[in-house]
Amino acid sequence: MNKGVAILLLGVLLCAAAFGSLYYLGTSSCRNMMCQPQPELAWLKKEFDLSDTEFTRIAQLHAAYLPACAERCRRIGEVTVKLNQLVAQAATVTPEIQDLLAQRAKMRSDCEAEMLQHFLQVSRTMPPAQGRRYLEWVEKQSSLQGQGMEQSHQMKSHTNVANEPHP
Repeated sequence: MNKGVAILLLGVLLCAAAFGSLYYLGTSSCRNMMCQPQPELAWLKKEFDLSDTEFTRIAQLHAAYLPACAERCRRIGEVTVKLNQLVAQAATVTPEIQDLLAQRAKMRSDCEAEMLQHFLQVSRTMPPAQGRRYLEWVEKQSSLQGQGMEQSHQMKSHTNVANEPHP
């Protein structure tokens, strides 16, 4: 029995060591990216095979874009808080609520335009083929895809339920 327990423990230890080794090897590239000066952009350099010069330029664009982006998000957040407060107290859609909805929509539209401009600048920093691939990727990953409502309506129109009432 002692020999069986020893073999079992040795097997468990070997499995744990093998798992640990494979995990360590499998995550080494991610850990290396986290040690880069700008880990949030390191994946971009690897994924799009960017030169140091291209990556430096993209990092500069990113650094220049972030403060304005954060400010836009802050302002949109403030309008959303005001809107939520009014909606919580309202029994109908008031002119003030309509104005805040329009203001927030305009702010979001401006934000999306700035974001698209940034994406286009970044793509122009890359080799042409990589820039096109980057734009395809960001279109799928960003709010440029839409907010969801239009997607659900598109799905309904494709499934021939046009006569159903909208929720």
